[in-house]
Amino acid sequence: MGKCNLVKKMEQFRNAIDPNKVKKEKQAERRKGLMKGLATGAFLGGLTGVFFAPDKGENTRKKTKEELVKAKSKLEEELSETKVKVNENLAESKERLNTFYEETKEIVEEKVETLKDKVKSEKEEIVDELEDTKEEIKEKAKSETKDAAKKVAKEADKVSQELE
Repeated sequence: MGKCNLVKKMEQFRNAIDPNKVKKEKQAERRKGLMKGLATGAFLGGLTGVFFAPDKGENTRKKTKEELVKAKSKLEEELSETKVKVNENLAESKERLNTFYEETKEIVEEKVETLKDKVKSEKEEIVDELEDTKEEIKEKAKSETKDAAKKVAKEADKVSQELE
């Protein structure tokens, strides 16, 4: 599975655990987009103001350089904030995943134990029924054997009486 697919699966999992997560993320994206737009607009506005200001070229270049340094530091700051948020989200997702795994594991183990107990109970009932059936068959076989022996004895008596 590729890294991109893994990231998508994790995102789907996160959304499944917390349906409000999508809504929160959309709001965060809007805010982030707004902040980027404001920062870009401020930068471009400042840069435009510097270029159209009636000032010497040297001063214009100096101001441009200052604006670029400010923009660079602002971007670096946003990048570090984004990294921190990504790490926080990753840690939070990992914790949720571990919690989900542990809860699911406990539930599955409980169900397995319940099924084992049920199978054991059913097995014991079946064994008891088989023992009862075995005893019934034994008794019936003894009874039928005795009856058959009596009939054979009667027949033998008849035959012996006829032969006499």
